Amino acid sequence: MNGVGGASLPDGLRDWIEGAAGGSVVESVSHHEGASRSAWNVDVECEGSPRPLFVLQDKREGGGSARDAVVLRALASSGVPVPEVVAADEGRSAILLSRLPGRSDFPAADEPEARQEQTAANLMALTAKLHDLDPRALDIPHLTLPDAPEDCARGTIAQARGAATALGDAADPFFAFALDWLEANVPTTVERYSLVHSDMGPGNFLYEAGRVTGIVDWEVAHYGDPMEDLAAIAIRDMATPIGSLARRFEEYASASGRPVDLARVHYYRALVLVRNSLMIGLGLAHPTEATDVEEMTMYQTLLVRAAALVLCDNLGIERPQRPTPTADRLTAERADVALLLGIAPSALADEQSIEAALRAALATDEARHGERRADFARYFARRMHRLAQERKALLGPLFERLPQPLVAR
Repeated sequence: MNGVGGASLPDGLRDWIEGAAGGSVVESVSHHEGASRSAWNVDVECEGSPRPLFVLQDKREGGGSARDAVVLRALASSGVPVPEVVAADEGRSAILLSRLPGRSDFPAADEPEARQEQTAANLMALTAKLHDLDPRALDIPHLTLPDAPEDCARGTIAQARGAATALGDAADPFFAFALDWLEANVPTTVERYSLVHSDMGPGNFLYEAGRVTGIVDWEVAHYGDPMEDLAAIAIRDMATPIGSLARRFEEYASASGRPVDLARVHYYRALVLVRNSLMIGLGLAHPTEATDVEEMTMYQTLLVRAAALVLCDNLGIERPQRPTPTADRLTAERADVALLLGIAPSALADEQSIEAALRAALATDEARHGERRADFARYFARRMHRLAQERKALLGPLFERLPQPLVAR
């Protein structure tokens, strides 16, 4: 049976799987696709017995699966549970993996809360184990250690700025404001450099009976600040709740023997939210046939609203409450921007003139670094609240999912 549950397995890929696994594909089921890779559960019959495997193939150039395979091989005997790499083919941009037991839909509705808490605690212990590994002992040639603590964030900032530049005026003015703050406030300390998954959390691990059976999707892993992985868990919590973040971070601190630096977690949460929002925007600006525009728009809206709110957290100001819903977002925007900039609402005829006025104001030091910075941060948080309200039907249950405050327990 080929292609049950979704897109069929391409013939060339099928032939490669059979050659690599030494048997015949008897069943393939398309897995939920990510933004960058297609995936299938595959059963290969070898000497009369089915062998459960999992295959990933990049949708576009970039080498994500090749990087994933190198990291997985380096972690094979680390104590961090990962799938075995059966085969990898850079030319096909594909990797063939063992299929681990367990499910990825955490938290599952049919799992008792106590079991979910057990699984989440185990994830934090494994995240600590990952960060305890000595990068110099890992054979991952495409990764290099940062030269300075500041470099842990600078690569991500450069990636985000590149996306913003490519989008041009299609990038919301918020991103220029946020990137300026992020660049001016890069963390200057780190206790140790670690292998960072960079997208850690629900959806990227398998679990069974209260234990994590495997951590997957290592294509963007790098050496950096361990606090970035805690930020990633906090981000994924919005779409897939993982319980109290204060409790999760306490479990991590207990397992690692090191305190959690909430200030750096705050920073990386804002940075990754801004970067990911821009990267999704780039995908929406250049969609392929496989692009699910509605789903990507939904996630971008969730992330950019969160980015504006957690930037307020970073600035030490209270998050604005949701504005009263209005049938006309443009009218509310016009009034808000006119008050912010001290100009007549009549000068803001449409969305383009509003954005032009914002960009002009953001070019001044007063808005970017001065006393008005908090006013602009509050405005952008209200702006993104209004955007989410306009797309409430698209967001569905995610409309209510705001980023958890980061506080010590």
